[in-house]
Amino acid sequence: MVVVKLLAGRPAQLRRARLGVALTFLVTGVVFGTWATRLPAIKQALELNEGGLGIALMGLNAGAVVGLQLGGALVPRFGSRAALRVALPGYVAALAGPALAGDLATLTLALFTLAAVNSVVDVAMNAHGVVVEHGLGRPAMSGFHAMYSLGGTAGAAVGALAAAAGLGRTPHLLLVAVAGVAVAVWATGLLLPSRADTAVPGGRSGRCRTTLVTALVGGWSSRILALGALGFCLLLAEGSAYDWAAVYLRDGVGATAGIAAAGVAAFSAAMTAGRLAGDRVAARLGPVTAFRSGTLLAGASFGAALLVGTPAAGLVGLGLFGAGLSLTFPLAISAAGHLDGRAAVAVARVSTLGYLGAFAGPGLIGVLAGPFSLAAALAVPAVLVAGTALAAPAVAPPSAATALPSGMPPGHVGAVTRRVDAPPPPPAACAADRRCPPDLHRTPAAVEDCLC
Repeated sequence: MVVVKLLAGRPAQLRRARLGVALTFLVTGVVFGTWATRLPAIKQALELNEGGLGIALMGLNAGAVVGLQLGGALVPRFGSRAALRVALPGYVAALAGPALAGDLATLTLALFTLAAVNSVVDVAMNAHGVVVEHGLGRPAMSGFHAMYSLGGTAGAAVGALAAAAGLGRTPHLLLVAVAGVAVAVWATGLLLPSRADTAVPGGRSGRCRTTLVTALVGGWSSRILALGALGFCLLLAEGSAYDWAAVYLRDGVGATAGIAAAGVAAFSAAMTAGRLAGDRVAARLGPVTAFRSGTLLAGASFGAALLVGTPAAGLVGLGLFGAGLSLTFPLAISAAGHLDGRAAVAVARVSTLGYLGAFAGPGLIGVLAGPFSLAAALAVPAVLVAGTALAAPAVAPPSAATALPSGMPPGHVGAVTRRVDAPPPPPAACAADRRCPPDLHRTPAAVEDCLC
């Protein structure tokens, strides 16, 4: 089989697209950080108890899972740019839901909508990031995920300042929504054309088009399941650290409230810094070695900190845990996005299993901490992360080479990616059965008319 990828980006276009993807991740992080920090104000305004807030957050989780599957169906059909042009401004505008919600029912619906649209954005921005990464010819996904972390930090910081200043949740969220929509429209205008990653360019019909039903229920190959299992373990560990680190430091090893908060900050800061450096690390070591090294560092350091059981060890262990984890999930997403012809579906499937881990992790720690101890419960994510090192080969990119016409530089419009180990296709006219002729790599214009 010949795998064709239309990389619609000269160097200048790729630079613009890279900026657009980075801004998209940043805006997404800002929105998340903004509403998450105002959750106490929303709870107070609606006079909700913990049970009511839990119901609203169940709507959030349900929306996230539904949106991931919609993203896996819509992005291959219309392209990641087209999806983001609609979904990213829609996600930012959806902040109006929790801003204006007046009761539990409307809040639950608002959070469901917010999470569903966020998940479509998540699939589309990761899929577009993979296309840009492919065009650049070097790792880029870790840096994109670092922008999300920076955006979340910025949104949370502004939210904390707004809360301290007494600004109500409604004007704050609406102001962020208005400003964010403008940035979202600009950022998505910088992206590569939709034909860069649609199954069939220009909306033409044919056997190559990914059907809606197939995109919704298909795509569960053994490779995707393996990457999804990695994502489940990695995000289970990440979610557990964010939700339980401060509690462990305060109640488990007797740290002060300030030290306990500093532990979460150390984990988050190390996660962000690691993602900023992650692309260079992956380029130097290769994705498999980088993934294996990160998971071993994370699992071993956090496990050792739990064994020592002091506040200082906890701080160091959490920092190294975040640093080791930082580049692992982006590498899994990148590997999913490079699977033949099904980038968006693969990203959706891996993300779904990953986020299920994030949802399940904190609850699992709580269940295990009762009969055992919090330190013993937190050893579970440490062991899981260290164990994923055994499956590091799953993030290896497919063996591929790029065959270009004479004199055509990498990243030029019409670049064709050809699997080295694939047999040549049978001679066939493109118009007859839409299969690519054997000499397609010598006629780049044919890419516009024949995609396999």
